[in-house]
Amino acid sequence: MVKLWFLIALMSYPNIPAIHYQGFGGFLSQEKCEEKRIVTKNQIKDIEIKLGRIAYIETYCLEMEAFESQLDKKEELDKKNNIGV
Repeated sequence: MVKLWFLIALMSYPNIPAIHYQGFGGFLSQEKCEEKRIVTKNQIKDIEIKLGRIAYIETYCLEMEAFESQLDKKEELDKKNNIGV
């Protein structure tokens, strides 16, 4: 098992009883997750503004454990999609 940081975004909308959440991939360091957290929050905010919706957005980096095999699969997908880790 290895430690990784999972990025999650929580959105709350007026007159909607549930909180919408979306998860974003794992990162091997808290620093990388925190960098992506800020970028992701701004991207979500821009999308909501373009759609004319009001939302309250919070993003978090959560520490968790993962099996090494899951990281291998993520690396394969990142290479296939040309995404940096």
